[in-house]
Amino acid sequence: MLRLKKVRIYADVSQKDVAKMLGVAYVSYNTWEREYDIIPLRQLDRFCSIFHVSLDFVLGFSDEWSYPNSRDTIDPELLAKRIKRIRRENDLTQDELSKILNITRSSISKYEHGINLALTSYIMGFCKYFHISADFVTGRIDEEIILDAKINS
Repeated sequence: MLRLKKVRIYADVSQKDVAKMLGVAYVSYNTWEREYDIIPLRQLDRFCSIFHVSLDFVLGFSDEWSYPNSRDTIDPELLAKRIKRIRRENDLTQDELSKILNITRSSISKYEHGINLALTSYIMGFCKYFHISADFVTGRIDEEIILDAKINS
């Protein structure tokens, strides 16, 4: 369960204001907050930067509002390198991981080579499967944080 609404209410701003901050239509933000659709990674990254909150908190992976020394934005190059490294460290091929996460092997290849920015749904599934911080995977932090196993539920 995403915590977009919790962060927005804590900051005491309206959905329309958040939509303006993100440069998207109100209806788009509303569907993300109500979880009718998944917020794209670039907009999620911007949301986290605006409200100084961790991806892990917003994605429900951690109760840490923010991490010390975190960057304000994702690093696409680090993201590509880290997902490839983590997959390899766990002795998985792209084909095996594609079956686990229900995504095409070619999508994983494009993410690992930095051709395409990973989808939010992929980052969520990847981090849940490997119990690893989305902030670490996306390059927002350097510390490799292992998440509690309960996020798989």
